[in-house]
Amino acid sequence: MFKNIFHGFAMAMADSVPGVSGGTVAFILGFYFEFIESLHNLFDGGKNRKPALKYLLKLGVGWVIGFIISVAIISKIIDTNIYLLSSVFLGLTIASIPFIVKDEISIIKSNGKYFYYAFIGLLLVVGLVLLREVRPIINSFNLIEINIPEAIYIFLAGAFAISATLLPGISGSSILLITGLYLPIIKAAGEVLSFNFQNLDALLILMLGIIFGIIISVRVLRNAIKKYREKMIYLIIGLVIGSIYAIIMGPTALNEGALPLSLSNFSFFGFIVGIGILFGLERLKIEKGI
Repeated sequence: MFKNIFHGFAMAMADSVPGVSGGTVAFILGFYFEFIESLHNLFDGGKNRKPALKYLLKLGVGWVIGFIISVAIISKIIDTNIYLLSSVFLGLTIASIPFIVKDEISIIKSNGKYFYYAFIGLLLVVGLVLLREVRPIINSFNLIEINIPEAIYIFLAGAFAISATLLPGISGSSILLITGLYLPIIKAAGEVLSFNFQNLDALLILMLGIIFGIIISVRVLRNAIKKYREKMIYLIIGLVIGSIYAIIMGPTALNEGALPLSLSNFSFFGFIVGIGILFGLERLKIEKGI
C-alpha cells in the first residue's frame, strides 16, 4: 500500500509544476503501464474494475497528499523563486531522459526507423509553447466571476491538461501554463486550502474537465501503446526533450515581463537538486522495490 501511495505522491509533485509530467515519473518508477491499464479497467467495467479501483484509490491518496503539499508551497513562493523552481524542473527533465532511454533501450535499438517520431514530439511541445504568444482571454478575467465562455475554456484546458499528464513528456501544468491558466489556478487552489472558497467554482469546472479528459484519452492512449509501442517510445522521448524548452520559457508566462530562464538567472543549486530527485527516485525503485 505504501508503495502505491508513494507513487501517487511522486506524480503529484511533478504534476503541480510545469516540467516533468506525472506520466514521466510513472514511467521512470516502472508503474506507468499498470497505471494506464487500471484507468482503462476502471472506466471499461468488467471483473477488473474492483482491483483497478483499489489500486487507483491508493495512488489517489498519495497524489492528493503530494498536490496539497506542492500547492501550499508553490502558491507562496512562485512569485519570488520562479527561476529556482524552473532550474529544479530543468534538472528533473534532463535527468529523466537517460532513464527513459535505459528502460526502453531494446525497443529503441531495434526500431531506429521510427526516430522521426521523436522530432514530432519535440515540435509538438515547442508549438504549444509558442501558442502562448497569442494571449488567451483567461489572463484578463477574475476566477471569482466567470462567464460561460470562460467556463468552457477552463473545462477544455482541464481535459487537455490531464491528457498531457497521462502521456510522459510535457506536464499538465505546462498545458495550463500555455493556456494562461496555471498561475490563476495555483493561486485559487492555495486560497481554497486557506479556507477561502471564492474560487471554488473555477476549480470544480477544471476538475470536471479533468474527469472528461481521462475518460476520452485513456482508451486512445492505451490502444496506441499496445499497437504502436515502438513509435510511442520515440514520441515520448521527443515530448520530454521538448519540455525542456517549455521550462525555459515558463517564467515568461508566470510573471508579466519576466525573462526566460538563462545563464544569468539560472540556479545551479536548483538544477542539481532536480537531478538528485530523479536519481533518488530511481534508487528507491531499485533498493526498495518502489
